[in-house]
Amino acid sequence: MKLIDANACIGSDFVKHPIVNHESFIVMENVKTAETPAELISVMDKFEIQQAAVWHRAMFDYDPIKGNEVLTEAIRGYEDRMLPVWTILPAISDTEFAPDTFFDKMKKNGVKMLKAFPLQNRYILCDVTMGDQLKAMEELQIPLYLEPQPDYQYIYDVLKEFPNLTVILNNIGIWPSARLIYPLLKRYPNVYLETGDTGLTHAYEEICQKFGSHRLLYGSNFPSNSPGCSLNCLLKAKISDEERENIAHRNMERLLGEVKL
Repeated sequence: MKLIDANACIGSDFVKHPIVNHESFIVMENVKTAETPAELISVMDKFEIQQAAVWHRAMFDYDPIKGNEVLTEAIRGYEDRMLPVWTILPAISDTEFAPDTFFDKMKKNGVKMLKAFPLQNRYILCDVTMGDQLKAMEELQIPLYLEPQPDYQYIYDVLKEFPNLTVILNNIGIWPSARLIYPLLKRYPNVYLETGDTGLTHAYEEICQKFGSHRLLYGSNFPSNSPGCSLNCLLKAKISDEERENIAHRNMERLLGEVKL
């Protein structure tokens, strides 16, 4: 079975982040990261993953513009295994991201997917802030990765304004989120779920039954998780081989094929 990882990261954090575990103890992250594409490929090969949609940690911790540049340079020569994901900022403050120039730059660099970190980068993802960009993304069918940071409200808000936006929900956390995610899957046909944090019993089966296997994208959310976690759930899920193939690679291939850059 061909596997495309819909969500992986290279580069280490610039700082260690305090987190709170389930017993309310403050701990420090200490996970093994992939500093380079070669290191990530060694992880991918272990789990027989052919390709991965990849972003760089510098986009979040350091600077989105520099992070995009770092990723582009890092994966040069690895284009057969790495599917680049850039991040975006409001063009009203950062003119490099204006649709007439930024999307052309994406095309030249083989980039078909974007991420947004509005909380980290101090902007509101909405029509007022970046309506022209979001409208263009709707029309070009460019997938936008969004994660609940700190919650789902901004995702609900932007989809209300741009209901045809292609959104990939990711980094949702390990606790059950059906009450937050299912309404989005029901209302908006272009919303998808990356499965890196989907380790719950019967999660694949339930989503396939309610919304169809075409709404799921196999992903690892590496390095937060091991690729084997969600892969094990996918392989053991009581779904058809056709549904498994859709989740493993066909859905991602279809999304990328629909991008109009």
